[in-house]
Amino acid sequence: MTGTHIQVRRTFDSDEHGEPQEEIACPLCGEQDEELVLVARDLLFAKPGRYRLVRCRGCALEYVNPRPTPPALGPHYPEDYFGYAIHEKEPPLIAPLLRAFARGISKRRIAYLERVIGRVEGSLQVLDVGCGVNRLLQHMRELRGVEGLGLDFKPEIVDHVQNTLGMPIVEGTLHTAGFEDARFDVVLMMEYLEHESDPKAVLAEARRVTKPGGHIALELPHISSLPGRLFRSVWWNLDIPRHLIFPTEASLRRMLDDVGYELVSVKTFTFPFYVGMSIVQALGQRHWIKNRGWFPIVSAIVGAPFIPLQWMLPEFMFAVARAR
Repeated sequence: MTGTHIQVRRTFDSDEHGEPQEEIACPLCGEQDEELVLVARDLLFAKPGRYRLVRCRGCALEYVNPRPTPPALGPHYPEDYFGYAIHEKEPPLIAPLLRAFARGISKRRIAYLERVIGRVEGSLQVLDVGCGVNRLLQHMRELRGVEGLGLDFKPEIVDHVQNTLGMPIVEGTLHTAGFEDARFDVVLMMEYLEHESDPKAVLAEARRVTKPGGHIALELPHISSLPGRLFRSVWWNLDIPRHLIFPTEASLRRMLDDVGYELVSVKTFTFPFYVGMSIVQALGQRHWIKNRGWFPIVSAIVGAPFIPLQWMLPEFMFAVARAR
């Protein structure tokens, strides 16, 4: 039950992107037979260069290739990356809305998880990998009495969770944290695995620290959905080059099976107004962070008419797998 390390074909300095890059074999099956799916730019920070999204002809996993080397990924996550936004520091009129939105997301995630494993009890040992500012674990503690453990590599976020929220967290990654075997009942990876350079190795390490019969829950972009197929390179949830892999249900099942998990549930869903974000990007928006003051508001207005059709427009997969 060990992961397969990425096979790097070559590394090179990209003048187009201004960063070192690597060309890899398929992160799932190791094949080197790929076809081009699309070419995309960084629409979040408008960094230079185009990135190729390819599909493995052997296992159908879609992944970015070539891509930034692991050290070169750091600059793609600057301080104003929204995944690290602390609601308490937002303007007084916006902060309550963001808190309510985050709480709604957490309640949905807990509900999807409980459909598979039953009610989340306070005695469960829960690990949230890539927890960010720990919102999901905050709501799990509030709603279910679970004192989960966060894991994040960013020191500033770890300090906030420890010293401001007073919640347990470990700085690092699954590979550096050194957790003992079979420690956790539930491992969470919410919008995390798609950011990993070696996703199969990460899942193998997650399996090592999951109790037999325990579970892993993953939330991932659903690229084979209607919005993904329709919007393609301007799809909001594409977010290249931070998102490096895009599994289908079949390729995710294979990846999990290879490391000792059995996929038992996949739920597709979206969040309100997500389609509006893609429409605004399709109309020419090319720098989300620079225009973050108006972009969410305009996206909400544009996306509002599509709310009754959300069931047709899934943006995410919520997958739960059981450790064998």
